[in-house]
Amino acid sequence: MTAFASGGQVVCGADGCMHVRIWGELHALCPEDLGRLLFMGERVSLTRRGSGAGESCRDPDDQVSGSVRLSPSGRAVIIAAGSKRYMLPRDRFLAVALGEEISCIFCELPPCEPESGILVDPEGCVAP
Repeated sequence: MTAFASGGQVVCGADGCMHVRIWGELHALCPEDLGRLLFMGERVSLTRRGSGAGESCRDPDDQVSGSVRLSPSGRAVIIAAGSKRYMLPRDRFLAVALGEEISCIFCELPPCEPESGILVDPEGCVAP
């Protein structure tokens, strides 16, 4: 069994944003992006808060640092930042977004490495 460590947490913000802390870095999701993610199933941008993280959700100093999407089953939220991926249950994410819970931790997913025995080359032959 693989042990999963907490990669960070999502926190409900007073300004309508959802704050995402990943290894001490502060990121944010704006309310309109939350709606597109949860109700339309779209992939939305995760922004890193600038040095002067003010009260507004969209700051000129903010930079896109990753993306947030639903899993193919729709039962989990996957946060991608750089080469790392994190996952938490959609129900817990929604509870934080609606203010029913203050925060929720999420776990880092193991790297996605293909197994050498199942790689297929362009001609359709299985690689040794």
